[in-house]
Amino acid sequence: MDDQKQHPEKQKIEVGIIGGRFDKVSTVLEEFEPGNKDFIHSYEKMSIEPRKVGDVGEKEVKVKVPARLHATVLDMNCFNLNRPGGGGVGISIGVYFHATVKAIKEPEIRTSGERGLIVQHFAHIFKDLLGYTGGFEIELHDHKRRHVGLGSSIGSMCAVCIGMNEVLGRPFHGWELRRIMGYHSCEESPGENGYLLPAFETGIGAMVGINGGWVVASDDLVMVHRVELPDTKVIVFIPEVKSLEDEFQGKETAAESEVELLLRRARSLDTMQAAAKAQLVLFDMIPGMITGDLKKMGDALFDITYLGSKRAECEQHGAYGTPIYSYLNALREVGVEIVGMSSVGPTIFALTQKQDVYDRALKYLKSFNVAETRIIETFVDNTGGTVTENGVERTFLNDTWLKG
Repeated sequence: MDDQKQHPEKQKIEVGIIGGRFDKVSTVLEEFEPGNKDFIHSYEKMSIEPRKVGDVGEKEVKVKVPARLHATVLDMNCFNLNRPGGGGVGISIGVYFHATVKAIKEPEIRTSGERGLIVQHFAHIFKDLLGYTGGFEIELHDHKRRHVGLGSSIGSMCAVCIGMNEVLGRPFHGWELRRIMGYHSCEESPGENGYLLPAFETGIGAMVGINGGWVVASDDLVMVHRVELPDTKVIVFIPEVKSLEDEFQGKETAAESEVELLLRRARSLDTMQAAAKAQLVLFDMIPGMITGDLKKMGDALFDITYLGSKRAECEQHGAYGTPIYSYLNALREVGVEIVGMSSVGPTIFALTQKQDVYDRALKYLKSFNVAETRIIETFVDNTGGTVTENGVERTFLNDTWLKG
């Protein structure tokens, strides 16, 4: 009886995928414990050259990583569990993850703080890939806003990976860390039973977490272009939307519900409209990024919000997306240059470089008696991840950033 409580039976959820008209297959969500070798991928699969580390002395660093806004995926038909990709647009904001990572001689993994299961798994990944015989002491603190579209899981992975990479002598380039995170992306099982579930990953969280700024990515975790957005204010708002509870839809877990969204409705719409989204990025958004035209970038993103998988993500929050679209349209009418919903939501964001527009946007939100705890006032972080060692802070240099 006690053993069953300590080691509950792992669950598997099979979800049918429907993308194109003749595309009907399935994917399986399978729970696993941290360090399970079946969920640690080879260098060959990740397209990374093998590395090893020798005897590593004790070393400690502190890492700070910005959170990401995931404005859109470009084509959800391009990813699945253990196959990261799909492209997208991401923004780095001044909301942070903090990790303290220490290499120790004992072959143990000691964790404290938050997201312990994720931390343990990635520590096992580094030990396994690098043949590292020592251990880690890792303390992680996320931004406390989980499962609302602010990348709490990928930000945690990013902070821990940067820290472990530093204390081991930086065996991996930044783009290689991105691939390690992409292929091993995971989150805690909603059953709170000590297991993890594999997750979908585009690479956006790692790109903006490491590099900062505004990023456009293509498939297979490739970063296409990145720009800084100086003096850009950000309002992040978590609306109280009345989405249907999973129990009313006959879903066993939130994970099952999200998987069905990403692999069915969203894929089906992207089959028809991914090309239009890609054209808006190539012909409008990237030229706007190059010239620093925030409004042109925002116009392209606003059009994308009504297309493909982004439309499916907005629709899941009730009334075919009306609660989300009402806010987005109103903020645009206020004069905000860039608005959108992050990831599967319901977090809404507004970016502007004009103080009067910023003030009007805040006034608009507060006119609905929105609780201050649901509004985050911040900025675009153009620095990305930083490492502090012996009291000296430096940026995490992501050499060969276009590679991979």
